[in-house]
Amino acid sequence: MLRKLLRALPLAFVLAAPAAGATDVAMADGVVHFTVPENWSLIMQSSGETETQVFQVPGSSHADATLSRVTITLKKAPDLRSFQTFSGEMRSRATNLKDYAAGTPKAPTENVYSAKEGTTRLDYYERYFFANGYAIQLRCVRPDGDAKFSATFDKGCADVASSIPQ
Repeated sequence: MLRKLLRALPLAFVLAAPAAGATDVAMADGVVHFTVPENWSLIMQSSGETETQVFQVPGSSHADATLSRVTITLKKAPDLRSFQTFSGEMRSRATNLKDYAAGTPKAPTENVYSAKEGTTRLDYYERYFFANGYAIQLRCVRPDGDAKFSATFDKGCADVASSIPQ
């Protein structure tokens, strides 16, 4: 009996432990919550009418580490029209980037494109949410070229998107 209990104990600890590797982030005075991987570093934060948090995502090379980032921007939006204005303005800004090239989004709440930052071509993925009276933009930016890093980065971005309230 004791042997069975000792074998089951590690599994019980794993099941009882909170999800490892994620950090809860709150914005808009705690109205909007989401999670990011714990190895992402908060590198910029702004507040005011539009609130933003930018996370640096560690990469497989020095260039990836300095260029790869995820930004969450939100603005109070009391109705659907305000949300549409916010997302339209953010999408319009993207078209002004150097060497902007539109991609193919999978849903109407997405924006996919590439552009240059300095001499480096970057892939951009944006997703828009309307939740708790806020318009929210999730913007994931990474250089292309390293398939393993890209897959890890894209999974982290998808995990953040799934944790944003909808």
